[in-house]
Amino acid sequence: MGLPVRGEPLTVTIVSCNVCYMSERRDELIRGGLDYLLAHGLADLSLRPLAAEIGTSARLLVYHFGSKEGLIAAIMSEVQTRLQDSFARLLTTHDRAPGQRLLPTFWDWTIRPENAGYLRLLFEVQILAIQDPDRYGKYAEESSSQWLDLIERSLPASKDRRALATLCAAVVDGLLLEFLSTGDRRRTTKALQIFDRSLVPPAKQPPGRKTTRGTKGKTR
Repeated sequence: MGLPVRGEPLTVTIVSCNVCYMSERRDELIRGGLDYLLAHGLADLSLRPLAAEIGTSARLLVYHFGSKEGLIAAIMSEVQTRLQDSFARLLTTHDRAPGQRLLPTFWDWTIRPENAGYLRLLFEVQILAIQDPDRYGKYAEESSSQWLDLIERSLPASKDRRALATLCAAVVDGLLLEFLSTGDRRRTTKALQIFDRSLVPPAKQPPGRKTTRGTKGKTR
């Protein structure tokens, strides 16, 4: 349903339908814009070719999102929503398997083929934020903060939990960049497993008599 014709009185029903239409159209543009960025990347993004490919105009994109930066913010929010919803489902599954280590499970999830395009886009935002922090820094900061919150909530409570979440995120980021660059799944997965084992605290010794050094085979 479009806008009412000239002279037609506005009603609650008409206004409500128009709001729903505009919201649905905005969501369609976000999905189309995301598909475009997954195919073409974010660097040197121009509204005109994007609009032409997704069947709209640059003017209407500005109408819906205010500016190119507003469109980018909406698209990156969609990326985060899709990935974090998927990760939340992973955590629910992990809760039902208490013997399973979370970090290797998270790694296996991140390197799924369906996540590769989203991850490349997030890495591109990080690189652009280093080159142009005024324009792209906020997107990278929001992405980092949201992922840290998710990882932190999945870790056991401790005074160093935020720092440990930062360490885990940094290691996964580095290995993901290596995996996306080289495609070497086996090597990067093994490196992740080694890191995960280093996080396991040493097993406690069972209570009992201690062996005295210097007296072979004798206990005191």
